[in-house]
Amino acid sequence: MMSNTTFFEKSKEIANDFIQSIVFLDDKAYRNSDNENTAHDFDALKISKIFAKENKICAVYRPESEKDIEDFKSIADKADCVILDWQIDIKQEILKGSEEDDAPYDDYRGLYTKEIIKSILFDEGQQKDSLKIIIIYTGDYTLLEDISTSIYSDVFSSSSEYTLNLKDCSIQSSHVKVIVRAKEVKIAAASNREKYENFMINYESLPSFILDEFTHMTSGLLSNFALMSLTTLRKNSSKILGLFSKEMDSAYLSHKALLPSQEDAEDLLIDLFGDTIADLLLYNKINEEIRGLIQGWIDLIIKIEHKNEVFKKKGKADNITVNYIRNHALLVDLVSSKNKDVGKRYIDAFSKNAGLSKTKAEEYYDYISNNNITTQLFLNNSEMGSQQGIDQRFSILTHHKSLFIPSNTIHKLTLGTVVKSTVVSDKYYICIQQRCDSVRIQQNTDRKFLFIPLKISDGKFDIITPEGVRLKKVNDSFSIRTIKFVCTNDYGVIVAEKDDKGKPVFTQKYTDEQFEWILDLKDLHAQRIIIDYTTKLSRVGLDESEWHRKYLS
Repeated sequence: MMSNTTFFEKSKEIANDFIQSIVFLDDKAYRNSDNENTAHDFDALKISKIFAKENKICAVYRPESEKDIEDFKSIADKADCVILDWQIDIKQEILKGSEEDDAPYDDYRGLYTKEIIKSILFDEGQQKDSLKIIIIYTGDYTLLEDISTSIYSDVFSSSSEYTLNLKDCSIQSSHVKVIVRAKEVKIAAASNREKYENFMINYESLPSFILDEFTHMTSGLLSNFALMSLTTLRKNSSKILGLFSKEMDSAYLSHKALLPSQEDAEDLLIDLFGDTIADLLLYNKINEEIRGLIQGWIDLIIKIEHKNEVFKKKGKADNITVNYIRNHALLVDLVSSKNKDVGKRYIDAFSKNAGLSKTKAEEYYDYISNNNITTQLFLNNSEMGSQQGIDQRFSILTHHKSLFIPSNTIHKLTLGTVVKSTVVSDKYYICIQQRCDSVRIQQNTDRKFLFIPLKISDGKFDIITPEGVRLKKVNDSFSIRTIKFVCTNDYGVIVAEKDDKGKPVFTQKYTDEQFEWILDLKDLHAQRIIIDYTTKLSRVGLDESEWHRKYLS
């Protein structure tokens, strides 16, 4: 049995395997010690050796001009952990947006550091949503709270996702943590030692500090899966490059030359590369690794709590009350049962581990299953309000193709594209045009596209938007819509253009109605919607002998 400590330690191993690169920016690096300013000195050679012992790539960068700062931004964006000095003393060329002539020294002292943080976490004002640990490693040990407040005010205050914790001198969201810590120096006054020494980190402790902080952000099942997968890809990157060898270029071009639709050759490469990654993860048994961590996660995260549920059952006038203790054994049984009948799996687990009778267990399973709230079993009582949001995020992960779209992507109209009318605010549509009919459109010619209407639903739904709007397809055969678009480019596809608000919009040929791009559905989910729709269209309704109908084979 994996203990909760073991789960965190295993998560540390996974995180340690993943973390490869740490970059430092310090204007005192590579300089001889200045006895008058020892708090700000930085020993680049010593720090490099310490991280080398931990099998980490450590780069120490000393800026001498603002051009160096700009160069460092692109380096920092690629690193797993970024460590920045607060006081960066270089030739001053006041950065754009900070031209106040009377700006006090303390304001501009952290200016470059804040600019670097912004460049790491934001792209044209939009969050990059990448997981990052950023440490401000300063000699100003008496200013840690002031530095934390300054960073929060100038970088994060406009976003409700980030929380300032002055007790820890940190700023955190679900995927970013900025930590302010001091370089180790000797403090003469005993009162100051007690106040500041806990926020000091010596060189030798930096690797373990980074690892602990990173693990606290990633010690979950899905995050561990992602880290192990990325680590496996990194370790096998040379092998992947060897498989996709330039020696096969001639065979690839021969294949392309023989295809009726030559664009399919590039699509094949994407499929091949995706299959290669999937095969690599399967052969490395990443799925089995995660399966082995589940009980440890339950032991660490789940509290043993009393549950009291009162609910109605169809056909019964009186309320049904279920009381039980939600314990670890119950949840372990639910996620490790060999019973393929899900209903019996739940009934057996509750009867065995929660002390419910078979009847009560069956009634309770019907209640949580019919109301689609089984996720609550894996949430503590204090977290119940987050259930819907968690379920929606997991649904988006499994259904949406457009999770990784860069901000400069040109959106194309194709199978699975969900759009919203700019004329009627609650009118949504999903494109059901097959991919082969969505491409190779001659420039300045039009093509009709097929759409199934989607309506906003409070109950059952087929698609959920990134904003959490639930959409259900309209199955009426007369509701299907044909819209004509003109290809305005030589790519051979219908593309969206930015409107005056910066939103990607598809413009149809004849009317003022436009269609805002909302998301791209994954291929198989889009295909399922088409199959469900066409199946309903193919129904045959007729009057016949009921006696005969019941004997139909």
